[in-house]
Amino acid sequence: MIPTPVRWLLWSVVVCGIIIAITTGGLWTWRAHVLESPGPHTEDVLFVVEAGNGHATLRYRLKSAGVIHQTYHYDAARIMAGDQFVPKAGEYLLPASSSLKIVMDILHSGRSFQRRITVVEGLRSSEVVAQIAAMDILIGDIKTIPEEGSLLPETYFFTYNTKRSALIARMQDVMAITLAEAWASRADGLPYNRMEDALIMASIIEKESSKASERRLVAAVLVNRLKKGMRLQSDPTVVYDTDPKISMSRVITKSDLKRKTAWNTYVIKGLPKTPIANPGRDSILAALNPAKSDYLYFVSDGKGGLRFAKTLDAHNRNVRLFRQFQRAAKQ
Repeated sequence: MIPTPVRWLLWSVVVCGIIIAITTGGLWTWRAHVLESPGPHTEDVLFVVEAGNGHATLRYRLKSAGVIHQTYHYDAARIMAGDQFVPKAGEYLLPASSSLKIVMDILHSGRSFQRRITVVEGLRSSEVVAQIAAMDILIGDIKTIPEEGSLLPETYFFTYNTKRSALIARMQDVMAITLAEAWASRADGLPYNRMEDALIMASIIEKESSKASERRLVAAVLVNRLKKGMRLQSDPTVVYDTDPKISMSRVITKSDLKRKTAWNTYVIKGLPKTPIANPGRDSILAALNPAKSDYLYFVSDGKGGLRFAKTLDAHNRNVRLFRQFQRAAKQ
């Protein structure tokens, strides 16, 4: 027979074990409920962790953003996670109804939300800078306008607090690589002495043609004219101006055609002084691999395309057709 003191000791151990088991089980149940339950936010939330934000700041801001139910839930979960939860500075997308565990995993991962900017083909560098300057999510200033034609138009991804100057530098790097690769695979016999000449030609092609299918033919016309010593007589070069306040879409007058500038190809021979816009990849490739053609002229067909001609007489007929289309459209 077990002595009474021993029986009491055994019962105490059993009772304590039961209490500990119940308590532990309750804690794990509560922990699972807090961590795994859907969050209160019914829409995706973009949440920013600033450098130096402490846990007290984060729990308050998460609660204010409607991402967590209670601030003490954050504290409890953080303590239980220990070193497995270290929020990183950045901007994060927290999907609708994300549980606290998912939120903590996202903030710990450091994988910032990817934003993007699309730069369309044919913009002047000053216009690209204006587009970037208007984006509040970026930081810093652009002190000088990049050289014309040095920015490759395409879609760029970036994260919160990216410097504007860094985004410009990336556009310039991508343009330099794209131009160098295209130059390495250029056609033989082109009238270019340097890569810059091809970039200037690509910028004219970009402004002359809105159809990708016509760019190599436009390039052929311009290259053929250069080889024959003919002036390019490209309208976009007439209206080009380095002043960002002057629009390149304005109507050309007879006085414009006679205006002496370093870009007006009705006045100068050869290529303009600099590119007149930032050309896209297709125009760069067209400039360096023009179509095989004897065309020397082109004019708008009034419908978004171009009519090409090998002789001046044929070109003049195409010009008359264009003017007839314009008159009919006004009626």
